[in-house]
Amino acid sequence: MDTTTYTSKDIVRMAVQAKARGVELYLVLARNSENYHVGRLFTEFAKDEQRHKLQLEKWLDYLNGAEREEAYPGERSLYLKALVDANTFACDAAKKQALEKTISEEEALGAGITFEKDFILFLHDLKQHITGDGGKTVDSLIDDEIRHLRDMFHLREKIDKE
Repeated sequence: MDTTTYTSKDIVRMAVQAKARGVELYLVLARNSENYHVGRLFTEFAKDEQRHKLQLEKWLDYLNGAEREEAYPGERSLYLKALVDANTFACDAAKKQALEKTISEEEALGAGITFEKDFILFLHDLKQHITGDGGKTVDSLIDDEIRHLRDMFHLREKIDKE
């Protein structure tokens, strides 16, 4: 059994890496989507993901990373790492598919929805283990991710009606 524990700094670094992959994913989906509106939406999401990444990096500067004070129990930290790894796999697979061909709006929106849902799950779990102003940062990120989901579902409904 793996007994690796991760500090809060390690967990936030994972979130920063996930956001960097999100930026890449949305830029690829924006460039290769056959639907103009989907492409435009994903261009905006890429900008949002970059802003989120910077927010997390700023938060990272304030964490001390002390194992004793900030460590997560091994089982929980491995779970959070597994969430990030699963998100990475899905993100990389969608990006690879989008780079190989023009991607339909359904495929593009599906990849975006999966990325956002996985990251919201990660943030909700992360929030249970943080204190202070970090909670406000996570709440803000969750709100933005929910807005992204809502925007994608609205656009999918609009496309389905056409």
